[in-house]
Amino acid sequence: MEPHQMLKLKKMTIKKLVIILIVLFLVSFIVFFFYSYQTKRNMKVVVKEDIQTITLSELSKFDGSDPTKPIYLGLNGYVYDVSEGRKFYETNGTYHYLAGKDSSEELNLIGGDIIVRKYKVIAKLGK
Repeated sequence: MEPHQMLKLKKMTIKKLVIILIVLFLVSFIVFFFYSYQTKRNMKVVVKEDIQTITLSELSKFDGSDPTKPIYLGLNGYVYDVSEGRKFYETNGTYHYLAGKDSSEELNLIGGDIIVRKYKVIAKLGK
């Protein structure tokens, strides 16, 4: 095969790879968007009418760093008690960065539906 034919073949191969990568990216984006939309749509919160309000500064005291206190996190205007999953939310836990704060931004991307299904609302989240 002549050099100019090899170069032409390489260019075609690169173009095909680029097209495949673009298609994979678009499919991944669509799947992520659909999952995110479905997750937000399916998060139904069960709340007692007479619950207290916890401010962000109060919430920060329940970040999992004190083993004698419960662990709370904020999600979409509510405070959830995630103490049942202490090993995940305590200081060296995988999800410690979510504890003791309003984690709506992170959890609305992925995982918020698990919090809503698994843990109990203990308060409304105030400013």
